[in-house]
Amino acid sequence: MRTAIALLVVSTVCCTAALAAPVDASKSAGEIMFPIRGPERALFEGFETSVPPAGWTLHQTNVNDTWTQDCGLNGEPYEGSCFADCQYDADYSGPQDERLCFDYTIEAGDECLCFYAFGSIYWAVDPYQNYNLVVEIDGVPVWDYRNDNDGAVTWQWQLYCVDLTGYGVGEDITVCFIYEGYDGAQGAFDAISIGECISEQQYCCPSATICDQLNFSANSGGAVGATCGAGPSPWEWGTCTGNPATDCDGAPISNEWCTEQSGNYPSQRGGAIVVGPFNITSGCVCLDLCHYYEIEFGYDGGNVKVSADGGTTWELVEPSAGYDDVLDSTSFIAECVADEPVFTGDSVQYVRDCFDLSAYEGEDILVGFFFGSDESNEYLGWYLRWVKLGSDSSPVESTSWGAIKAMYR
Repeated sequence: MRTAIALLVVSTVCCTAALAAPVDASKSAGEIMFPIRGPERALFEGFETSVPPAGWTLHQTNVNDTWTQDCGLNGEPYEGSCFADCQYDADYSGPQDERLCFDYTIEAGDECLCFYAFGSIYWAVDPYQNYNLVVEIDGVPVWDYRNDNDGAVTWQWQLYCVDLTGYGVGEDITVCFIYEGYDGAQGAFDAISIGECISEQQYCCPSATICDQLNFSANSGGAVGATCGAGPSPWEWGTCTGNPATDCDGAPISNEWCTEQSGNYPSQRGGAIVVGPFNITSGCVCLDLCHYYEIEFGYDGGNVKVSADGGTTWELVEPSAGYDDVLDSTSFIAECVADEPVFTGDSVQYVRDCFDLSAYEGEDILVGFFFGSDESNEYLGWYLRWVKLGSDSSPVESTSWGAIKAMYR
């Protein structure tokens, strides 16, 4: 089934602009994307009401599958509660050329058409090229997923922007979002906007210089336990089983921290390990983490917190690509991390996540890795390979945003 069925991690690197974290669904669309200067000029469509939205047209060619409103059935929206989704025709009744179109008059200040999209790199690009997502303006393709995906990852939202400055104020245009192909895979759009180009915000990592690093293959990194939830803590250091053979750098795995060295983590258990202290300076503000996890999605999980008072209080820090879900179940309560954003689900391989710690510049901090499970269903757990701290980094001329983004989850 070529469909995203788990929470979709927000991944945002684009041709002209990027946002670094999932948005707060409680905010309005205008607050999320950019200040809307009156409804007469700015357009934003998050597909919260219907697909097609009011004023849009749906051109359907396939009898089975076309654009529909998806509110969590086959993936999570980038913002709000819903998104526009097109499934592939698994009955092979014929090709798909499914179009969502709207008319728009260019106003002063309309610099970009921006949108979030996801698809399958596996099916859309070589060797299959079974389908494509395309954006057209007045019948002319201005973007397509196969050729302009900017290092996208399958089933991960990514931001793209199309330059509109070549169109004159008062010019009427027709914009179409298209799913085309045969025997393809799922495709989706969300948070479509016309107005100001979204400001670029770079990944904090990878660091140009390293100020501190903990390689858990060599030793435990001086990590100590911290109490949270029902103990004893599941964290152990040494040779762990069940994990992939190589880490984020392709190096073979030896020792590391994990929530159970052999077998699955226990149910109804919580605990944390703490490393540091680290002195956060202008040259030491980015935390780069290499980790792997296979955790019961939506019920168990782990996250990263920072303490600037020696461990008395802890504050959650968000990775650039965001956490996978919030553990908000009222029936199955995870120790330590209930009602908090967490890494959860299956990362498949060792992945890198980046945390911007510039808010703590000038302070000595501890970094804690908090994990918790509920009363049932035990999985392999969370594995920590290494931690690096360094300076804020910008891509050099020979490095593309796609290459940098592809290093991270």
